[in-house]
Amino acid sequence: MQKFRSNFILLSIFLLSFVINAGCVQQKQLEKLGLITTSGYDLEGKNKIKGTIVVQKFDPMTTQSSTKVITSVANTSKGLRQLENLQSNQRLVSGQLRSVIYSRELAEKGIIQLVDTLNRDAAIGNMVYLTVADQSASEILQIEKAKNENVNLGTYMYNLIQQNVEGEQILSPTLHEFNHNYYDIGKDPVLPILKVQDQDVVITGVGLFSDDRLVDELEKKDFFYLKILIDKYKAGSQEIGFKTEELNKLIMKNENYTKKPIYSKIFITIDNIRSKTKIKLVDKKNLRYKVEVNLDSRLLEMTEALDLGKPSSVKMLQVKMNNLMEKRIEKLLLRFKKLGIDPIGFGDEYEAHLRGRVISKEEWDKQYKRVIFDVHVNNTIERTGVID
Repeated sequence: MQKFRSNFILLSIFLLSFVINAGCVQQKQLEKLGLITTSGYDLEGKNKIKGTIVVQKFDPMTTQSSTKVITSVANTSKGLRQLENLQSNQRLVSGQLRSVIYSRELAEKGIIQLVDTLNRDAAIGNMVYLTVADQSASEILQIEKAKNENVNLGTYMYNLIQQNVEGEQILSPTLHEFNHNYYDIGKDPVLPILKVQDQDVVITGVGLFSDDRLVDELEKKDFFYLKILIDKYKAGSQEIGFKTEELNKLIMKNENYTKKPIYSKIFITIDNIRSKTKIKLVDKKNLRYKVEVNLDSRLLEMTEALDLGKPSSVKMLQVKMNNLMEKRIEKLLLRFKKLGIDPIGFGDEYEAHLRGRVISKEEWDKQYKRVIFDVHVNNTIERTGVID
């Protein structure tokens, strides 16, 4: 028994020493590494690439971290990494990469070669966010120097995208989703567009891609409709404006509202939006698609007083919302068709009706020109809230 206790004590001391030493080794290893948190790519001249990275460095004396911006020019992304290492006293690693920015000019030429480099790096996860700079990627990544403060731009960029994805403002632009949409014959990628405003990085648009090339940009007013068509809303919000005489007449009938409406448009805000969209090929010969959108929401706010205690008022409001959204969605779909891009995935639905036959990109591009859209929107206002 005594011998067992002695062996147990020795084993415990050995394991404790191993853990302590392992911690020391890990700490020393971290001190030697420069963690790349964000990288950006610009076109330099005709064929070269300008790379900009934000590196997080750890100081073992203060247990704090600092960041450094490194810029280099090369012919390939691997060539950039070699030159970047020459400017760092720590070995650069990409295991903590959280976001990548491509310049507009580069995105218009095509980014799949640079995206493929990310795919081939085993240290990089497929949840990295991909974005497009309104102008140059270096302009965005150099903002850290201009601010003259110790801001971790890598963390800021990641949080900027993540909180807007979680808030259902934009679609998730991960490496995984880009790959899925790029390699899928019946679908095209979309990525958020970033811009520097007042020394801050903001999302100003959504880039529409044909394969790996940026061909157009959606403004913020269309984010809502793109999200409805591609993904589900679970608890989102949206402001909607109407220009309609029918609503004004209903407002004037409100006994508690004596003044004449003064706005040319009536704005409402709906929140707690839950949406479900069904896209179905109803006529294979004529390529007619039925796009059915169902939304449940709460009316949170209005700029004019409408007696929502009357079912007729709520019904009229729902009808107006349906008509407005149908027109906006149809306009958006016709725009995609004219551009020859398919971010929604109508090609996937078409292929599903071919009984196992796989279509080529050329075949779908030809068929897509004949597509007809029938859009139906059904809004249900479940509750009403505050009147402004």
